[in-house]
Amino acid sequence: MRKLTIITAALIGLGLSQPAGAAEKINIAWGGSNPGGVMYYMVGAAGTIISEKLPQYNITQVTTGGSTENAKRIIKGELDMGIVYGAHVFMSQKPEGPFKGGAKGTMFRGIAKAYKGPTYFVTLPGSGIKKLSDLAGKTVALGPPGSGTVFNCSNILRATGFLDKVKPRMMTFADAGRALGNRQIDVLCQSSAPAGAVKELAETRGAVVLAYTGEEMKKITTQYPFYNKGTMPSTTYKGVPDVDLPYLTVYWVAHERVPAKAVEDILDLVYQPEIMKRLVIGHKAWAQMEPDTKSFQALGVPMHPGAKAYYMKKGLWEE
Repeated sequence: MRKLTIITAALIGLGLSQPAGAAEKINIAWGGSNPGGVMYYMVGAAGTIISEKLPQYNITQVTTGGSTENAKRIIKGELDMGIVYGAHVFMSQKPEGPFKGGAKGTMFRGIAKAYKGPTYFVTLPGSGIKKLSDLAGKTVALGPPGSGTVFNCSNILRATGFLDKVKPRMMTFADAGRALGNRQIDVLCQSSAPAGAVKELAETRGAVVLAYTGEEMKKITTQYPFYNKGTMPSTTYKGVPDVDLPYLTVYWVAHERVPAKAVEDILDLVYQPEIMKRLVIGHKAWAQMEPDTKSFQALGVPMHPGAKAYYMKKGLWEE
């Protein structure tokens, strides 16, 4: 199991001795997703700011497939923090779904709600694909292997009866965007918004987001109650109107081994108004960050002691 790494500031490679009183530095590996995905840009923005403002903590952005891989690697001890779906935190306690047969995720600790993200299918204008039933026989990119996007897209296709009717492709978000733009695939499925690959498509080739019928939405939320209906606003992508989609809550989580002081220091920083502005510039999803302590603990694991200390200090704790 990987241990949280503590390194000194001494120039060991040059054979120099450790100066008296030199500070220790804590390396924290933080899993996001791969380029083109929301989590990739969120972790990149936050990690840069934290390392800059709190030099005692060195945040390393780890490129991963997304939520599923982040959760599994935290369980294995390969990551210290990650952006993870609430559904994955819950399933890992059983364990079931993508965690079946593995170790339980008892080491998860909550830091904050990161955002709520929708799952949706995107095609190009003029493709003739206007609704989910049009996906039959079409080549659909479901996301990169190990990603939460594959998890979400598969759940939705399964609930609506189309999982066995499409030709699935596992592709990175950026590759899927390029492939759709070049008409090498018919549709891409994306979780969370705004996503870089879809944003680029909307601004260069145009994008159509398929709407769900009321019956399809009911099937999804009945079979998978961790989804809830929400509206992706028209300001998300150029030329795409408001559309109702299934949403899932996404959390910023840590391994239990991360020191409480580190988490409290980081939260003290990121909730400062000027830092929040910088985070939102890095990615809009950070504007949704909030404690959400009661909902997280309902998933079966506690908040991180450092997060609890911060929220109680600020009067934000909800049991």
